[in-house]
This record gives sequence, C-alpha cells and structure tokens, in this order.
Amino acid sequence: MDSPLYPYKSIHNIKSLALLLGETVPLLNKLAEDSHKMYRRVPQVKKDGSERETFDAHEPLKSVQRKIVDRLLAKVSYPDYLHGGIRDSNYPRSIYSNVKSHSGARNLVLQDIKNFFPSITIDKVLSIFKGMMGFGDEVAVMLTRLVTKGGIVPQGASTSSYIANLVFWNVEPRLVVWIRALGMSYSRFADDISISSKNIILPDQKTEIVRRVTGMLAAKGFLQKRQKMHVLKKGQTITTAKKPEPVVVTGLSVAGPRPGVTKEERKKIRSAVREFEILAEAGADLIKLRELYNRAMGRVGRLLACGQSDGLALKNRLNLAMRQCNKPLLEKYEKGEVGGISI
Repeated sequence: MDSPLYPYKSIHNIKSLALLLGETVPLLNKLAEDSHKMYRRVPQVKKDGSERETFDAHEPLKSVQRKIVDRLLAKVSYPDYLHGGIRDSNYPRSIYSNVKSHSGARNLVLQDIKNFFPSITIDKVLSIFKGMMGFGDEVAVMLTRLVTKGGIVPQGASTSSYIANLVFWNVEPRLVVWIRALGMSYSRFADDISISSKNIILPDQKTEIVRRVTGMLAAKGFLQKRQKMHVLKKGQTITTAKKPEPVVVTGLSVAGPRPGVTKEERKKIRSAVREFEILAEAGADLIKLRELYNRAMGRVGRLLACGQSDGLALKNRLNLAMRQCNKPLLEKYEKGEVGGISI
C-alpha cells in the first residue's frame, strides 16, 4: 500500500465524535477554545547544541489527545515508507526500520524539511481530517483545534507525530511510486527524507529526484533545508564546518549490511552515561538529572534498536544511577511525605 488509509466510517457531527472519545460536547468545545494556552514548553537540546522547542499538553487536553491517537489516528493504515512515531504491531516503526531499507546502498539522497513542525499549519491539518479521513466540516475543525497550538502543530504532543506522517497524504504517494519504479527505496522519518539505490544514481536521475521532492514539499507549502541536502556515494563522508562525518540516516550508519551506531557515536553515548553517573553520585539537582537521563536513554535506545551488545549494559547503568539518586525521595514517598515519583 502506498497511501495512508482510514478504513472506518467517517464522523460527521460533534455528538458522534464526543461519543467516540468518551467525552462531553461542552468539554470538547471548551478545550478547542482554550487549546492554545494549555501547553507547557519543554525545550530539548539538539546534537549541535541549539534548542528545539517542544511542548507537552496539560490535562485534560492531554488525555483527549491520547484518545484521538488511540481511537482515530492510530487506526489509520500507514504505508511502509513512513516511520516516525507510528504504533503498528504488524510492522513496528522506528529509526531502525527507517534505515533498514537503505543499508548497504550504493548511492543516497538525503533531504531535510525546513522548520517542519512550525510549518504544519491548521489548513494542512484540516486537509487530513476532511480530505484523507473524510470527516464532516465541524468535526474536522474541532479535531484541528484540539491538536494545534496557535495555528500550528506543536512538536512533542502525542498527536503531532501522527499528523506529521499524514501531512503529505495526497502528494507523497505519487513520489514514492515514481521512486520505486526506478528500483530505489524511499523513506521518511518526520522531516528526514531518504532515497537510496543499490545501483549508481545517474546525474540526470539525481536532478529529477531533487526536483520532484522539492515539488512535493512546495505543493504543501514546505521548503527544503538546503544545508542538509546531500547526494552521496557509498563510503563518502559529509564534510561539516568541524570535520568529515560518516553518512547516517536518522542517527544510524548505513555503511554495513544492517543499520548500526557509528564507533564515534558509541563513544559519545558511553561518555553521556558516565557523565550522568558522576552527576548522580554528586547529588546534582534531580530535575536536571531527569533531563540528562532522558537524553542519554534516548541515545542508548539507538544501540538497543540495532541489537548492539553494549546497549543493555548502558541502559542498566543509567537506571541504577537514577534509582540511587532517587533513594532519598523514595524513602519520603514511602512515608507519605511526597507524591508519586518514577525513575
């Protein structure tokens, strides 16, 4: 299947939507009205040291968004070229699945989308609920308001990765059909587009690939991130302002027969785990430790996804260090002096 498909009956009125979500119509109306102010900012530090702006919804909007995922968005059948944040027991999606079809490729075309989440505006979201899922106007407008903040899709909300996967629902399939007809592979993980071939991609083909991807993005009002556009041969490195870097797709190497974490990245992951252990032993601020823990565990997750042997050991070290620094709080929790906590 090359196109997203919602295989259930469309919803045409707010009462039916409220019934499906198990909420009252007045609550949905109130949340839709106030959704723009029902988020907390959760900044994330990117690999280059810059900040990524992400958000987490407050209750009860957060609970309603989870229901929108469970009862609507997760019910969509997603094509196998989409990999970011999709719940699919039949075909699990992850950075590993995204990279797998490109492993051992002879040529790669890598492209990023500029300002991806801030560019997913309400008109694009409305198009998903009305055009792709076939919902009635008032239902599509209600859902759009429940999953956007200030007119855009907020990165970090539980609904946002699903919206990101569906945003090209009516233009991406044509591109994929064309790419596959050339015997090449296509995948997208949020704003990362990867196209690869086991054979040499000819100059004219490269030009046409870039032109067609640019056209797909433009059709939905997106732009390429020019500094992140690369056309590479197997074994070639990406030269940055600092030094040459190995070719990776969503953080994993495509040089071998299967996806893997590069040697340099494994060293950085081990250093991050050790840094966390040192700070935990020193009694650093628990909020700061929680941030470092989540960041390090995310990087360890790459090792686990690839089945690399040191992944489990590093995960256990992180959990042990977090439990030890949480011990005083756990003792207070057992005495009823503080609320619930978790590692």
